[in-house]
Amino acid sequence: MAVIPQQKIDDAMRGVGRLHIALNRLPGLGPLIARGFSRAMAVFPMLGGMRPTDSITATREQLAAAGQDMGFPFEFSEPDGDEFILELPYCPYGFVDASQEKACDTAMDMDRFMLKLCGAELTVQETILQGAPKCRMRVRQRRGVAPER
Repeated sequence: MAVIPQQKIDDAMRGVGRLHIALNRLPGLGPLIARGFSRAMAVFPMLGGMRPTDSITATREQLAAAGQDMGFPFEFSEPDGDEFILELPYCPYGFVDASQEKACDTAMDMDRFMLKLCGAELTVQETILQGAPKCRMRVRQRRGVAPER
């Protein structure tokens, strides 16, 4: 399998961020289109090997592998029951200020939906745009709910 250079991955992610900024500037349907784009993009990791999981440990391992493949410096807490904390010291979408919060939220729909497909739930707890030193997310394994396909 061909390895994509990190600069190309970074450029593509920032391009996705710019698309979300532009879409969120469109009155009316712009944010809905941005969320639809994110949901469509969430399917691609599934094509690349992400799978529904039935344990928080398996979900964490999949995210760690995906993060390593994409060159993201994910930081994980140890699982605590059915959840763990995921932190990222910078925004891969290139968002840098509070005026981009809506674009950040619509872009994060990709991650939320991807994890939903895997049988987990992602909740953004704080972001760099809000003044936090890192983006911090809680990932919780959903119990008694079959992963979406």
